[in-house]
Amino acid sequence: MGREFSADLKAGDVVGLTGELGSGKTTFIQGVAEGLKIDARVNSPTFIIMREYGKLCHVDLYRLEQNLKVEMANLGLLDIIAARKSIVLIEWAERIADLLPKTTKWVNFENINENERKIKIQE
Repeated sequence: MGREFSADLKAGDVVGLTGELGSGKTTFIQGVAEGLKIDARVNSPTFIIMREYGKLCHVDLYRLEQNLKVEMANLGLLDIIAARKSIVLIEWAERIADLLPKTTKWVNFENINENERKIKIQE
């Protein structure tokens, strides 16, 4: 599904991914990267917060708990979004929803059972 979703993405797009731990957010982003022909292994940036793969910026806010606006500025994420040169995909984006552009595309992941997920895309 991430590969299909990538067909409509362009530089400057911001995608907020929400859903519980283990619901498929990183796997979806790996599919997006494949669809964008990114020839790199895409791993979750949980401990380093952000990874860049050419035109794709992958952010994981799971470990951040306070001062998110300051943390986003320190990471340069707000500058990356403002520059509109990359596609920015943000896991746990609901934590900074008020900092994201109104044009942010939202993708919500829900665990149905161990092998099934419900994915809802809002544009």
